[in-house]
Amino acid sequence: MLKRFPYILLFGIVLFSTFRVAGQVTMPDMVCIGQFRHYSVSSSPGSTCTWWIDGVVQDGFTTNEFVHTWNTSKTYLLEVQERSLDGCLGPVRSADVIVTGPEQLNLIIPEAFSPNGDLINDVWNIGNIGSFPKVEITIYNRWGQSVWRSEQGYTYQWDGKSNGVNLPIDSYHYVIDLHTGSKPIIGEITIVR
Repeated sequence: MLKRFPYILLFGIVLFSTFRVAGQVTMPDMVCIGQFRHYSVSSSPGSTCTWWIDGVVQDGFTTNEFVHTWNTSKTYLLEVQERSLDGCLGPVRSADVIVTGPEQLNLIIPEAFSPNGDLINDVWNIGNIGSFPKVEITIYNRWGQSVWRSEQGYTYQWDGKSNGVNLPIDSYHYVIDLHTGSKPIIGEITIVR
């Protein structure tokens, strides 16, 4: 059952949200380019807070609330630290904020799969990839050599093989080109057996 919650908890940082979530969502926060977010932490009366994005202090925000519009696609580290009325510093609380293009938020990209023939996670199944009929995916090994490339539309899911031969347990890099005019999605996928 889908319920409406006024916030999302991110390791001690609260994100006020106007969208619907099923239960409570944990890190990381995923944000679309250009989206506005309102973050808040619980604090003691009279205390002040310092907010950082990637280690840079966010001037003008000294309360337990922080407002920001995310304009560049990347992963950011959002941190906050409380200073009590008597000057004692609290722990630094942090959350990753992943900022992407709108179409990327719809994809569910697993970080690993196990092509071992047990019929469980034997292929790299990317959720909602069917929404992009022109998508092309290329897999590279750790030396940057292309080991697999999809047909347009990702009709046949990657089974952990290169030219019909099982690839070893390892992490591989992927490039997902949605052919929508957006930047390719780059990440890492691990084969476990």
